[in-house]
Amino acid sequence: HSRKYHGLLILPLKKHGLFNLLSKLEVSVVINQKESLLCTNKFPKVFHPTGHSYIESFEMEHYPITNYSLGDVKIKKSIFMPRGEDSVLIKYEVVQGSKAFTLKASPFLAYRGIHSLTCENIGIRPRTFLENNGAKIDPYKGLPPLYIQTSVTSTFYPAPYWWKNFEYLKERTRGYSYQEDLFSPGVFEVKLKKGSSVIFRASLTPAKGKIEREVEEEIERIEEEAKRFAEEKEPLKTLKMSASHYLIENEKGEKDIVAGYHWFRHWGRDTMISLTGITLCRGENEAALAILKRYAALEKNGLLPNLLSDDGKHAYNSIDTALLYLWAVQNYILYTQDKKSVEDELLPIAKRIIKSLLEGKTTIANIGNDGFLYAGSLDFPLTWMDAIVGGIGVTPRDGAAVDINSLWYNGLMFLANDFKSALDAKLASQIENAIKLFEGNFEKLFWNEESQSLIDVYRPDGNIDTAIRPNQLFALGLPYTCIDKERAEKIINTVKNHLVVPYGLRTLSPHSPNYFENYAGSSDMRDRAYHQGTVWPWLIGIFADALLKVSGKEETRKYINETFGELWGRHLQRYGLLHISEIFNPSPPYTAKGCLAQAWSIAEVIRTLENLESRIADRELKN
Repeated sequence: HSRKYHGLLILPLKKHGLFNLLSKLEVSVVINQKESLLCTNKFPKVFHPTGHSYIESFEMEHYPITNYSLGDVKIKKSIFMPRGEDSVLIKYEVVQGSKAFTLKASPFLAYRGIHSLTCENIGIRPRTFLENNGAKIDPYKGLPPLYIQTSVTSTFYPAPYWWKNFEYLKERTRGYSYQEDLFSPGVFEVKLKKGSSVIFRASLTPAKGKIEREVEEEIERIEEEAKRFAEEKEPLKTLKMSASHYLIENEKGEKDIVAGYHWFRHWGRDTMISLTGITLCRGENEAALAILKRYAALEKNGLLPNLLSDDGKHAYNSIDTALLYLWAVQNYILYTQDKKSVEDELLPIAKRIIKSLLEGKTTIANIGNDGFLYAGSLDFPLTWMDAIVGGIGVTPRDGAAVDINSLWYNGLMFLANDFKSALDAKLASQIENAIKLFEGNFEKLFWNEESQSLIDVYRPDGNIDTAIRPNQLFALGLPYTCIDKERAEKIINTVKNHLVVPYGLRTLSPHSPNYFENYAGSSDMRDRAYHQGTVWPWLIGIFADALLKVSGKEETRKYINETFGELWGRHLQRYGLLHISEIFNPSPPYTAKGCLAQAWSIAEVIRTLENLESRIADRELKN
């Protein structure tokens, strides 16, 4: 492992959050009385053992496969996590070998939250309890036991021991503690020969039937899901399959979207941006509606939660989540043509969001005399550029932010144009007046002739932020906008010249004195760089939307594929393995950083490619 987030069985535990239970399974084979260890660990000043030298090849299509070669013995290792189960299955299959041999496997337990590290402690309960072809380990009071069983006859030898000072080099680079002790309760031994196999099953529950059948059922499920996208061209086929990992069901059976792996969970903003690509583009219309209905029930004074908590104490610390919700509803109608469900179940919340903002019921935002939506403060950032260091926002966007106001205008127009007959006279009049006021001021006050682009934040006192950022693309790419085409073309050219790189869009022009060329160092240093130049792939989505309106479908398709092709080409095989990373450095070689698999990254790429290959974009342009 190179990160504390790596593990074989990581599960959400009630009251504990995500927990790393089984860190690894250390495997060795004994052939002719010679033991060869297939694992590799980093300890202080040494890598030991060096099992990676036995790796012949690695494959990753729908699940990981590692092929080992030890003389004339060849072993195939596959890992499965059955969908919806608290289990992991690790299969070792002997594909070649002239003699029988012994395979040994030692479970290494972490039993801690994913952000923590374990040290040797006296709280551990080392005793194991024999199960059918396995053992039950109950290491800590208040935490669930772990069952480890094998698919064939095996022998478990209890041998409790703390292995000390594993080092995770990625954590050291990130400025965190990086050494950990792991507990091993003992070792399994299995006799194998050519054509035979063993499956190790680690779970919170004992196996009820044949473990082999669990693997078969998971492979059948994967193959059935793959059929849904069999007619898709690459890379959409791969991306749509990978996107299934972000659409989950919580313990209440509710559909939700995981923001990213390894460490993100459920974020309102991320969910609204990801919803179209993760659900609608993949035919998961019912899931999309269920998620929109679930968030509707969480509305408070026109706001939706940005960070969802298992205990129900959600954080309403964003102004854009509610406005992005309206855009997600627009996309739901666009992709499903199901306007009736929206009228019956989602329109009330949409009206409440707009009405609350218009009437000042939202305490963290207000409408100015110019018709703009003002929100945030230096110590309370409310847009997606919300990194804080030392109690102060790194990217001060308090005031009238261009993306927030573009979303605000889009929301007003959405209700005024698409649901005019469903508005009462008072709200209809309020919206009509708000639209007129906004349209009379937006271009006049946000246009920056010097940079040939829109300013990032407007403030009436003259303290405007003229930084060239991608946020202005929302003023071009949303379904409803009020920028004339000539200025839109100039904005696109400015964005291309300052922000576009092969893996996404920079968050700040490199000509800015606040620009960071490298996302690295301590947590504070990384937070300072997070939105100050660092590249985000999800921005390709709104950029492509803007480009479609300005340049048309054919030119946009050509530009998008030529410019960003490496992102859904080489990158899918190099870093997140069939997934798209959260962020990248803004200069060559554009190193991938942050979460290695980010929902809105893959979602917005799916949505973009889908739009460029289907009639959805044509529908959108007509609007």
